[in-house]
Amino acid sequence: MKVRFETASNGEQTCSAGGFRLHSSYNPSREAGRFASNAECSFNPRYILVTGPALSYCADFLKKRFPGAELCCIRFSKEFHETDSKWHAVFCAFDKADPEKENRRLSEELFGYMGDEGISSCLFLSWKPSELPFKELSEFAWKEIKKAAVKSKSVLATRTYFSRRWARNALRFALFVKNTAVLRRGNSAVIVCASGPSLKQSIPFIKQFRERFFLIAVSSALSAMRCYGISPDLCISTDGGYWAKLHLSFPLQNSRIPLALPAEGSCFASVLSKTPVVPLFYGDGCSQAVLESTGFQGMKALRNGSVSGTAAMLALSLTEGSVFFCGLDLSSSKGFFHIQPNELDKRNSAFDSRLNTAETRAAAASAASLSSTEIYRSWFSSADFGGRLFRLSSGSYSSPLGKTADIHWSDFERMTADFRSRSKPSTAETKTEFSLSERTEQLRSTVQQNCSNPEWIKSALPAESLMQERAKGTAHEDEAKKKTAGCMEQFCTDILNALGRKNPYDI
Repeated sequence: MKVRFETASNGEQTCSAGGFRLHSSYNPSREAGRFASNAECSFNPRYILVTGPALSYCADFLKKRFPGAELCCIRFSKEFHETDSKWHAVFCAFDKADPEKENRRLSEELFGYMGDEGISSCLFLSWKPSELPFKELSEFAWKEIKKAAVKSKSVLATRTYFSRRWARNALRFALFVKNTAVLRRGNSAVIVCASGPSLKQSIPFIKQFRERFFLIAVSSALSAMRCYGISPDLCISTDGGYWAKLHLSFPLQNSRIPLALPAEGSCFASVLSKTPVVPLFYGDGCSQAVLESTGFQGMKALRNGSVSGTAAMLALSLTEGSVFFCGLDLSSSKGFFHIQPNELDKRNSAFDSRLNTAETRAAAASAASLSSTEIYRSWFSSADFGGRLFRLSSGSYSSPLGKTADIHWSDFERMTADFRSRSKPSTAETKTEFSLSERTEQLRSTVQQNCSNPEWIKSALPAESLMQERAKGTAHEDEAKKKTAGCMEQFCTDILNALGRKNPYDI
């Protein structure tokens, strides 16, 4: 839509679009000042996001009223780029609303910039004069904002729910891991096997070209890989939930497959004590402090909603070459959601009957995974892997992943023809000796010393920490601090109980 620029009565620039004025024809600055002063906000915002601010007169007034907030906007037209410098971040809706032109989803851009806590501490405003002339773009922008807000709420709820479990997992990790491994970078191809049903089609090709690549299996694909006689060079698991343990317990028994695992990941103590573990460092929270206090060395990793997301970035850091994914379906399935055999399905099959069949169970599991699958697919579609990540199959995938190209195994054969001149990533193992009693006391001391640590509070109590930050400078600040302190005391008591059991291998 063409924008028409004019001079207002007070000498400032004004404009209109589609017959609608985007700013006052008399005094645009005064209009923007009223907009900022009338913005209702009952908390202390970390971010302010304005949709369609046109010539950005409101930015200066919002900055004065909320000096501690980062100012962001969503543009409906490229005609206003000359005022972009008034904002900390500028997002564009006009090149995202058309799916055929979409390179990165607006909701993912917002979430990537602000994060779950930032979005929860963001004041969202609409420059009303832009809503009618840019009706479709305005509606699109607010739908994307809603998507980002829903994702933020989901991530924050997950962090709040699992914070105690993750902290206990970190203590168990530090208590029982004695055999660690360090990954060394190479320049060969790396294949990551996710657990989608299509992985089965690639099994013969993985065997055929096995000498050409370093092989990583996500935990839910490990059982199938072992069943088909394939031994990965590395297994990776990131899930902190109880059921994640089952993917590792049996497939890793009597094997020397290194396991890449963050401290907050879930794993049986019997596996941790015997398996070479590559500690993954997310760089934040209780888990980081626990690993550092006990002297663990590891690799930097990206925290992601799916193990495949973390595996993708880890694989890219391990090689100068290309990374290929097999079994990364990220789509609905008529049958089982994962390749078979799968440890969870094997366990659940014991409860199958004539009235509750395996097909019914598979359909229910597939339906339950649809929402999370959409989130993971959105992340892969939006991420920029620099043209180094490909999705590999002998057939075709039903759901495209943005810039991540789908290729055939014949393409892989051609792309890795020089494999003999390349070096694979490798692992070097080390062993640490310590007594359980010494390590237990060391971990107790670490927890007690960090009970008032702001980083621990943020990691352990994300919701309470966020409410305390939002309450700064308001009448509710003291109340929020008191509540957070009480919750943190209970949190430390709960996780310390994990170190006091009679049989430490039960924790």
